[in-house]
Amino acid sequence: MPSSAQPPAPPGSIADIGARLVLWGGREMPGMARVEYSSEFSRQQVMAHLRASLEPRGILVQDIELRPNQSPHNAVAELIERLSRQSAGVVSITGFARAFSPQVPLEEALRLLNYHRDRYASFPLRQIWWMTPSFFQTAIHAMPDMNSWFSPRLALTEVVWSDSADAADEEDGATTAIRDARFQALQLVQEFRSAQADGMSDLELLKTYLLPALEALASADAQKDLRHLTTEFEGLLGQLRQADSLDLASSLDRLATIYQKQGRYAEAEPLFQRSLQLREQHLGPTHPEVSTALNNLALLYQAEGRYCDAEPLFQRALAIDEQVYGQRHLEVATDLHNLAGLYQDQGRYDEAEALYLRSLAIDERFYGVEHPDVATDLHNLAGLYQDQGRYDEAEALYLRSLKLRQRPGINPLELARSLNNLATLYRVQGRYDEAEALYRRSIDIRQQQLGADHPDVATSLNNLALLYKVQGRYDEAESLYRRSLSIRRQQLGDDHPKVAFSLCNLANLYQDQGQTEQAEALYRRSLEILERRLGKAHPETLAVQKNLDALHPSLKSPPHHSS
Repeated sequence: MPSSAQPPAPPGSIADIGARLVLWGGREMPGMARVEYSSEFSRQQVMAHLRASLEPRGILVQDIELRPNQSPHNAVAELIERLSRQSAGVVSITGFARAFSPQVPLEEALRLLNYHRDRYASFPLRQIWWMTPSFFQTAIHAMPDMNSWFSPRLALTEVVWSDSADAADEEDGATTAIRDARFQALQLVQEFRSAQADGMSDLELLKTYLLPALEALASADAQKDLRHLTTEFEGLLGQLRQADSLDLASSLDRLATIYQKQGRYAEAEPLFQRSLQLREQHLGPTHPEVSTALNNLALLYQAEGRYCDAEPLFQRALAIDEQVYGQRHLEVATDLHNLAGLYQDQGRYDEAEALYLRSLAIDERFYGVEHPDVATDLHNLAGLYQDQGRYDEAEALYLRSLKLRQRPGINPLELARSLNNLATLYRVQGRYDEAEALYRRSIDIRQQQLGADHPDVATSLNNLALLYKVQGRYDEAESLYRRSLSIRRQQLGDDHPKVAFSLCNLANLYQDQGQTEQAEALYRRSLEILERRLGKAHPETLAVQKNLDALHPSLKSPPHHSS
């Protein structure tokens, strides 16, 4: 007789996290669980399942939402006081990302939170600490002692859309993550306008509404679908210029990051520059937050191909953090990684390798050899070796990284990235069957986690198309290239550099088939976008120009874009 057992829920899904928390919450032993999440609606789905499962069994499920913008001492005191009111059962704790005043560095606030870990653990409760991705990334570095006390440690990666969304939103093709971000941002904008009418101060408006709204947009990558809304935020920030503070600097950083992801580099640059100026003005030129601002601006310059402008900023950021923290700190590891990536882009491989190895040594010393951050270090070092043609060394590191990213609780999107890059290595080695299987796994994960129309899915489709092209499977390659191009246009807009890369790849496919006129038209469209968005001297622009120049003298096979 066939089994009626249901297949296990996908890791990180609402069903999976809900089931895990029901098992954990149903026990009598107190404890603390940590759940990373990016969608408030998905979190609410998990909590609804938890209540429906536990409350009929007499297990009370209660909520604590921390008030925003408190001093660290007040926020910690509030948490302890509210935990002390609960006698038993499960307590869900939210609001960490907004709880602490931006006037105090978050790392400092988290050290205080970490210091009182014995107090939280002393209560006879099962506590669920919900952490947004940006807060989580800071927390794992700033409070390692307390992080070791969380069990289980989970990541809710499935995203759902609220039933309260406008019906029109269901038809616009946006991914669920973007719709979720739009809803949260619009809700905060509405609250902002009401509070502004009631006379709330500019500084409080900034901290309570605009910065959290920008956080929501940034977490969803804020693609074309949110272009109008992000432009509106610049206008709202313009109304609050008199709030010349570190909070404004944080808001400018967030908005600039969104512009950068949308390919709006010229609009991002002055915002990053203003944020850097504010941080230097309020904190002095050698403060760690100045280092962060330097890194942000340098990464923008790197994306624009302005390597000479980026390098001194990366070097200055590294010098600040080495002076503040010493040469073996995690912040220093991040700086080393950033500078190494710049050197890799410039072909300065020996310098890049030395910095990647220093970054890896710091992370292994702090985390041990099986931590997700170590997997990232291995992955990036493997990419450097691949660029140098050191394929055996690259494969060994990719496989080590892949093994770490296949462990339970790791973000599936990191696994997808490892699969994609290992597939690319196999492709350049001519190991086509192995490459195709890995590309397909990467596509499946990204579609499941992000939706079928996400730009990262377009990247995976593009890479599989390139594999088909080198195999001479032109019809299959063209179909995937066109699908990738369609997604990028829909989500990023017609004028985004990644749209230009897709046009270039499709042109190259036509060129290989001798369809010169079609190839030339696409190369010219790609070149127009890149000259406008990145400038005539950018390496990607020069590569497309070279492809176009090569069309008529010869039919050489130019390089391809895998991004």
